[in-house]
Amino acid sequence: MPVIDLARLLVNLSLALDFSRRGLMRHHQRVALVALRIGEAAGISFEERLDLFKAAIIHDAGAVTWPEKDALEAFDIQDPWEHCRRGHQFVSDVDILAPAAEIILSHHDRWRGDNPSGKAGAGIPLAARIIHLADRLDVLLTDREYILDQREPIIKQIQLLSGRVFDPDLVEIFMRLARAESFWLDITAPCLTENLLGLVGRQIFIVDLTQLMPVARLFARVIDAKSPFTHRHSRGVAAVARHLARHMGMGEGECLLMEMAGLLHDLGKLTVPEEILEKPGRLTEKEFNRIKQHTYYTYWLLKPFDDQLSVARWAAYHHEKLNGQGYPFRLAGSQLCLGSRIMAVSDMFTALKEDRPYRPGLSWAEIERIIGNQVQEGALDGWVAGALFDSRRDLEEMWGEITIAGDRCELD
Repeated sequence: MPVIDLARLLVNLSLALDFSRRGLMRHHQRVALVALRIGEAAGISFEERLDLFKAAIIHDAGAVTWPEKDALEAFDIQDPWEHCRRGHQFVSDVDILAPAAEIILSHHDRWRGDNPSGKAGAGIPLAARIIHLADRLDVLLTDREYILDQREPIIKQIQLLSGRVFDPDLVEIFMRLARAESFWLDITAPCLTENLLGLVGRQIFIVDLTQLMPVARLFARVIDAKSPFTHRHSRGVAAVARHLARHMGMGEGECLLMEMAGLLHDLGKLTVPEEILEKPGRLTEKEFNRIKQHTYYTYWLLKPFDDQLSVARWAAYHHEKLNGQGYPFRLAGSQLCLGSRIMAVSDMFTALKEDRPYRPGLSWAEIERIIGNQVQEGALDGWVAGALFDSRRDLEEMWGEITIAGDRCELD
């Protein structure tokens, strides 16, 4: 049974939420760090700090597109609640994160009230009030000016909103913390991750794989919500990969890991602009180069856990080819294990079956011809492709179930 550091897992996965037009922002790590410092100074218990961390490290999970993320960078955002509601929806059915759901729902609630939640003042969850302050503090920071030169204007702006937007008691705590240069330097230091993990402590959980699966499904929902053309892609790849793994004799534990890898295989797509993902025509060479980075980042984000779960390689190598002509690592032959080969076939099948901006979903005959040609060219594994072809009836039935489930999630 794997031993998983939940804090490190969430810190790594949160990086996938932090890509925008400005690159990797590390917004969630900085907000979590500031929130924990304020929470600790406010005297909340260890258990409350753990719930605060869980919410802070994924608080913007409901902002899935780059335009949505751009809008949140305005300090005085007028209507921030849609991403709060979506984040609440994403998190509420994940048992290991469930206490964070209500916090995420209210993390933009203003102290004076007039919030969609109907809450005001001390009726807003304390952790949500803390994250709101930490979140807006981080939005005020700029990389165009040295961090210590920014602190006085930021302190004044936060202080002006005390009792209207922010909890006045928390503002007082922030004012005390902000006197120390280290408070500001910690936010931008290269050791940000280490400082954050030191605050939350190592949260070691000996988990059953079924307990980790809801976390993978959470991030799959975030990934698939990025574009209407991918609203069920990760779930489709996961279902096909698990079916093929079972068909090819993998044990139940490996089949679960294969499903998890399928759910997370496109984690790196959160680094790609929607205008490229949704382009109706052929991609330019420069646009395709941006696409190629997504599997690299999937590997980078999952790699710390690969020695225990094998998920990183299975997930990230899905565009590698047996003939060495894939991307981004240019692996070939024996460098690609069975799990990676299954994922490559599962991803291609699912992509061909789906509607895409440049074409409708293909028929089974067309899919079989394309995948068969890939086998002939030495790109895909013939044994895995044969298992796919043998499973036509099961996969057609499964596809109908995936479609219904995907449409239901979209309506929710």
